[in-house]
Amino acid sequence: MYAPSIGRPRFSFSELSRNSKAVAQAAETGPVTITRRDGDDLVLMPKSLVESEDSGLEAVASVLEVLAGDEGSAPTIRLVRTFPWVQFLPDEDKTEFVEDIVKTARACASVAKFAPLDVAIQAWKSTAEAHAAGWGKTDYVWLTEEIPVERPSS
Repeated sequence: MYAPSIGRPRFSFSELSRNSKAVAQAAETGPVTITRRDGDDLVLMPKSLVESEDSGLEAVASVLEVLAGDEGSAPTIRLVRTFPWVQFLPDEDKTEFVEDIVKTARACASVAKFAPLDVAIQAWKSTAEAHAAGWGKTDYVWLTEEIPVERPSS
């Protein structure tokens, strides 16, 4: 499921045959439509983009599984089952995580681009990893004024 081809570079199949290097260069930055007279148009795009979109769609499936799960349990509890690392987030972050992921999933679906959802989930997972490692449990002291230090010797 890819976004409409509005603004997407278009090449004929014969252009692909004659000047494949130029078509491949155009495809490096995103999807390129290859038009054909004898069949459906084709889309040429980097493998990394396809993998990113696939990962995002997998994330959407996980979010839908959570939201459609047990009616008796809260979405946050169901998310911990689907994304076990959520248990390391503070309670207030768990609620924010649910809201952020649902909002991002809806936005991704509206433009048929699911890679941002995967990015959002990975960012939250990194936050959970930081909490699991003990970061955030210390009261940090922020300096309000500069403190001069000597230049280290080489």
